[in-house]
Order: sequence, then C-alpha cells, then structure tokens
Amino acid sequence: MPTPFYHLVLAQDILCDKRLHADIRDFLLTERSAFLFGNTAPDVQTVSGQAREETHFFSIDGPNLFSAQQVMFAKYPELANGAMLPARRSSFIAGYSIHLMLDQMWIREIFHPIFGSRASWKDFSERLFLHNVLRAYLDQRDYVRLSVDMEGLLLANRSVYWLPFVESKHLILWRDLLADQCSPGAVVRTVDVFAERMGRKPEEFENLLCSEDSIQNQIISRMEPGTLERFRKSAIVRSIATLNDYLSGDFERV
Repeated sequence: MPTPFYHLVLAQDILCDKRLHADIRDFLLTERSAFLFGNTAPDVQTVSGQAREETHFFSIDGPNLFSAQQVMFAKYPELANGAMLPARRSSFIAGYSIHLMLDQMWIREIFHPIFGSRASWKDFSERLFLHNVLRAYLDQRDYVRLSVDMEGLLLANRSVYWLPFVESKHLILWRDLLADQCSPGAVVRTVDVFAERMGRKPEEFENLLCSEDSIQNQIISRMEPGTLERFRKSAIVRSIATLNDYLSGDFERV
C-alpha cells in the first residue's frame, strides 16, 4: 500500500528501464499521462467511498487465490487484452494493473511480516501507526523526484471513461486532488490524511518524520537490512514483466 507518489515515481523509473520492450516503452511514453494516472487510480476509493476490494480486487487479510489483476480481468474481460484497447485506455489499465500488483507485493512482503497481526513488537495499533509513518516517510522521499510537469500530465487526462466499476466523476476528483498536490509550492496532504484516518494528531507523525534517527530506530531497524531497496527493485522487475505481457496480449487470465 505505498502512496500515490511512490507509485508515480516507480512508474517514472519503469519508463526509463531498458528491460521494458522498446516498442512498449515508446508506446507508454507517447501515452505517458494515461499511464501515470493509471498507476494511482486504484486509490480512487479515497474520493469515491467504495470498499477497497471494489477497486483493488483483493482482501488485505483474506486468502487471495489469484492475483488482483487476474480477478479484475475475470470480472471485466473487456479490459483483459491491452493490445486490443484504444491507446489511452490501454496505457491507463496497464498502469492500474501494476499498482494492483505492487500493493499485493507490499502486503505480502512488508506489511504482514513486519507490521501485521502476527508480528510481536509493540501492539498492533502502534505497528499500524508506524506503518503509516513509514509510508509517509517514503512519500516524502519520492515526492521530490516527481517530474516537474506532473501536474500537467495528470490534468491532461480529460476524458476518463475507462473503468466500468468507477464513475468517471470520481476519477476526475481523484485526478484533481493529486494534480493540486503536484503544483508549484503545493502542500502534500499525506500526513493529514493518515492522521485523520487513524484518529491521531499530525504532529505525532511529524515528530518522527523530522528525525532520521527515529525512523531508523523505531521502524527501519525492524526489517532485514536492505528490505525496502530489494522490494523496490523487485517491484520494477515484476512491473516490467507485467507490462510486457499485458501490452502484447499475453497476460495470464483466470
């Protein structure tokens, strides 16, 4: 469950990676606005009020026999073959798919083993809080790497009738919410959103975020050395494989 800015920066890195098939990279660069927006779009539930399973196609706690992408394509087969969709919609769904994959990876490899109900350090509510502090910390790190034209790239998505399970008005609200935070001098709202969700004060987050030692001692030290970097590298490799398959029509269906 990385933040939208983590997803956006990872998508930027993917577009520069030579392991992405050259023709697919050229295609996604041409449709970069839709691809980048798609990488954030599952989190539209923030403004649509939908249950998380309606936009992410997996349960955080329940058994998931298939990948979230496979479940989405089984429910909405018109989305399943990226090679057959119009270019902008195909790029958007490609980005949407790797967001789903990345979230499932995060739950399986970061959240459950380190912060989940079976972890033994501190109590569960405090681990949830520190998990969100970690997400905000990574968010701050990645925000400064956003393309300088990110606001315009997001706003370029004007006609967004791309998802049969989300009203377009909600995609537009989500687009505008993100674009506003990418404008020059904007205030990023990640901490405020997390604090409101948890019933905590923003200052509780900020007190940790302003201290690298606190982040290292209270959170990073709970992980094996290099965990976050290995996760990011693996996420890029798996995302590229998913894109190469989906946009060439070879994605495995349920």
